[in-house]
Amino acid sequence: MPLVGLLTANLNGLIRGEHSLSLPVGLKTFILASAAFATVWFALLVTAIYSGGETNLAAGVEVLVLFLLGIGLYRFVKVSSIFGEQALLWLFRLSLPLILAACLAVINWG
Repeated sequence: MPLVGLLTANLNGLIRGEHSLSLPVGLKTFILASAAFATVWFALLVTAIYSGGETNLAAGVEVLVLFLLGIGLYRFVKVSSIFGEQALLWLFRLSLPLILAACLAVINWG
């Protein structure tokens, strides 16, 4: 979940135009990034509910805290310094399936 939070924070920077790299972001990439950013909040809510179940509130809160930890890591870990421009562009393009796969993995095995 921290990686999902870190990816979400980077998507927020891309959508708001705050990225330091001059990425050639096309309309399709921007739409996919916007859809992933909008979907992550619903996926996070569903993940927290299903991981906690009916009786374990702590597991749902743990999912939310780990997600917020990832958003906080954005200040210290810049994904643009880890990946190259093309890899970062593909990370933004594939962010929707990555977020959904991570949430599904937490629901099934978390």
